[in-house]
Formats: sequence, C-alpha cells, structure tokens
Amino acid sequence: MNARSLAGFGAVSIVVAALGNCATAPAGPPPGSLPPTMLGCDLASRSFRQTSLGACTSSDWRFTLQPDGSWKAAETGCANATGIARYDGATVTLDFQYGDGTGRYTWPVDGRCTGTEGKVTWFTGPLTGQVVASRLAPVPAQ
Repeated sequence: MNARSLAGFGAVSIVVAALGNCATAPAGPPPGSLPPTMLGCDLASRSFRQTSLGACTSSDWRFTLQPDGSWKAAETGCANATGIARYDGATVTLDFQYGDGTGRYTWPVDGRCTGTEGKVTWFTGPLTGQVVASRLAPVPAQ
C-alpha cells in the first residue's frame, strides 16, 4: 500500500465512525396510516354476525384485509352480499352489493371486537330508502 491508499482508508474510517455515532431508528408510519389491526379489532380473526329487525334478521360476515387497508367482506345467509369495508378503530363502514341492490352497514366496533347498535341503509333495489338498526358481533364459539 502507498500513502495515497492509506489516506483513502483513513478518510473512509472517519466517515464510517461519524455515521455510526449518528445512527437512529427508522421512522415509523405517520399517525393514521397504521394497519387496521393496530387500530382495534382484527376483523379477519373471526366470523361476525349481523342482526337486525330488517329484511335480513341475521347473517354471518367474513372480512379479509386488503393491501390498501380496506377489508373485503363476504356474507353467508340472506342475500350472500359482498362488499368493501373500512375500519378506523371505532366504526366499520361496509358498502355492499347483492343481486337486487346496494347499501351500507355502519357498525360501531371497539378494539375487543364488541359491537354496539349501528344501522343498515339500502341505496338501490327493492329496499331503497329503508334504514334499520343493525348490530355486528363475533359469532359465538361452538
């Protein structure tokens, strides 16, 4: 090695040492962009049952988390509806469609997956304009 290469190694060593002392943890995602499972109930962890006094008194829903943070939803029973849900840690909003129409469920659901009274609103089809109380809760273990 000559003096020139030794000087190069010295400069690299100084830069590496300086950077090593300034290392920080990588920044996390900004608030509000956390995955839904970090905001509250993991909707994909179980089946849920909606109950209401409307046209569909009871049906079961399964949710699958999508890469964009929304949830694909599929109903078993009633009209076998499908849709896309959003969950902000406090409320599940499910826009659904079935053979004869469309609508929206809005269910308060806390971090323990406990639901309180929400509502279902039909936008198109034979039930257009109807709004009925609805509740979403985990299907009881059998």
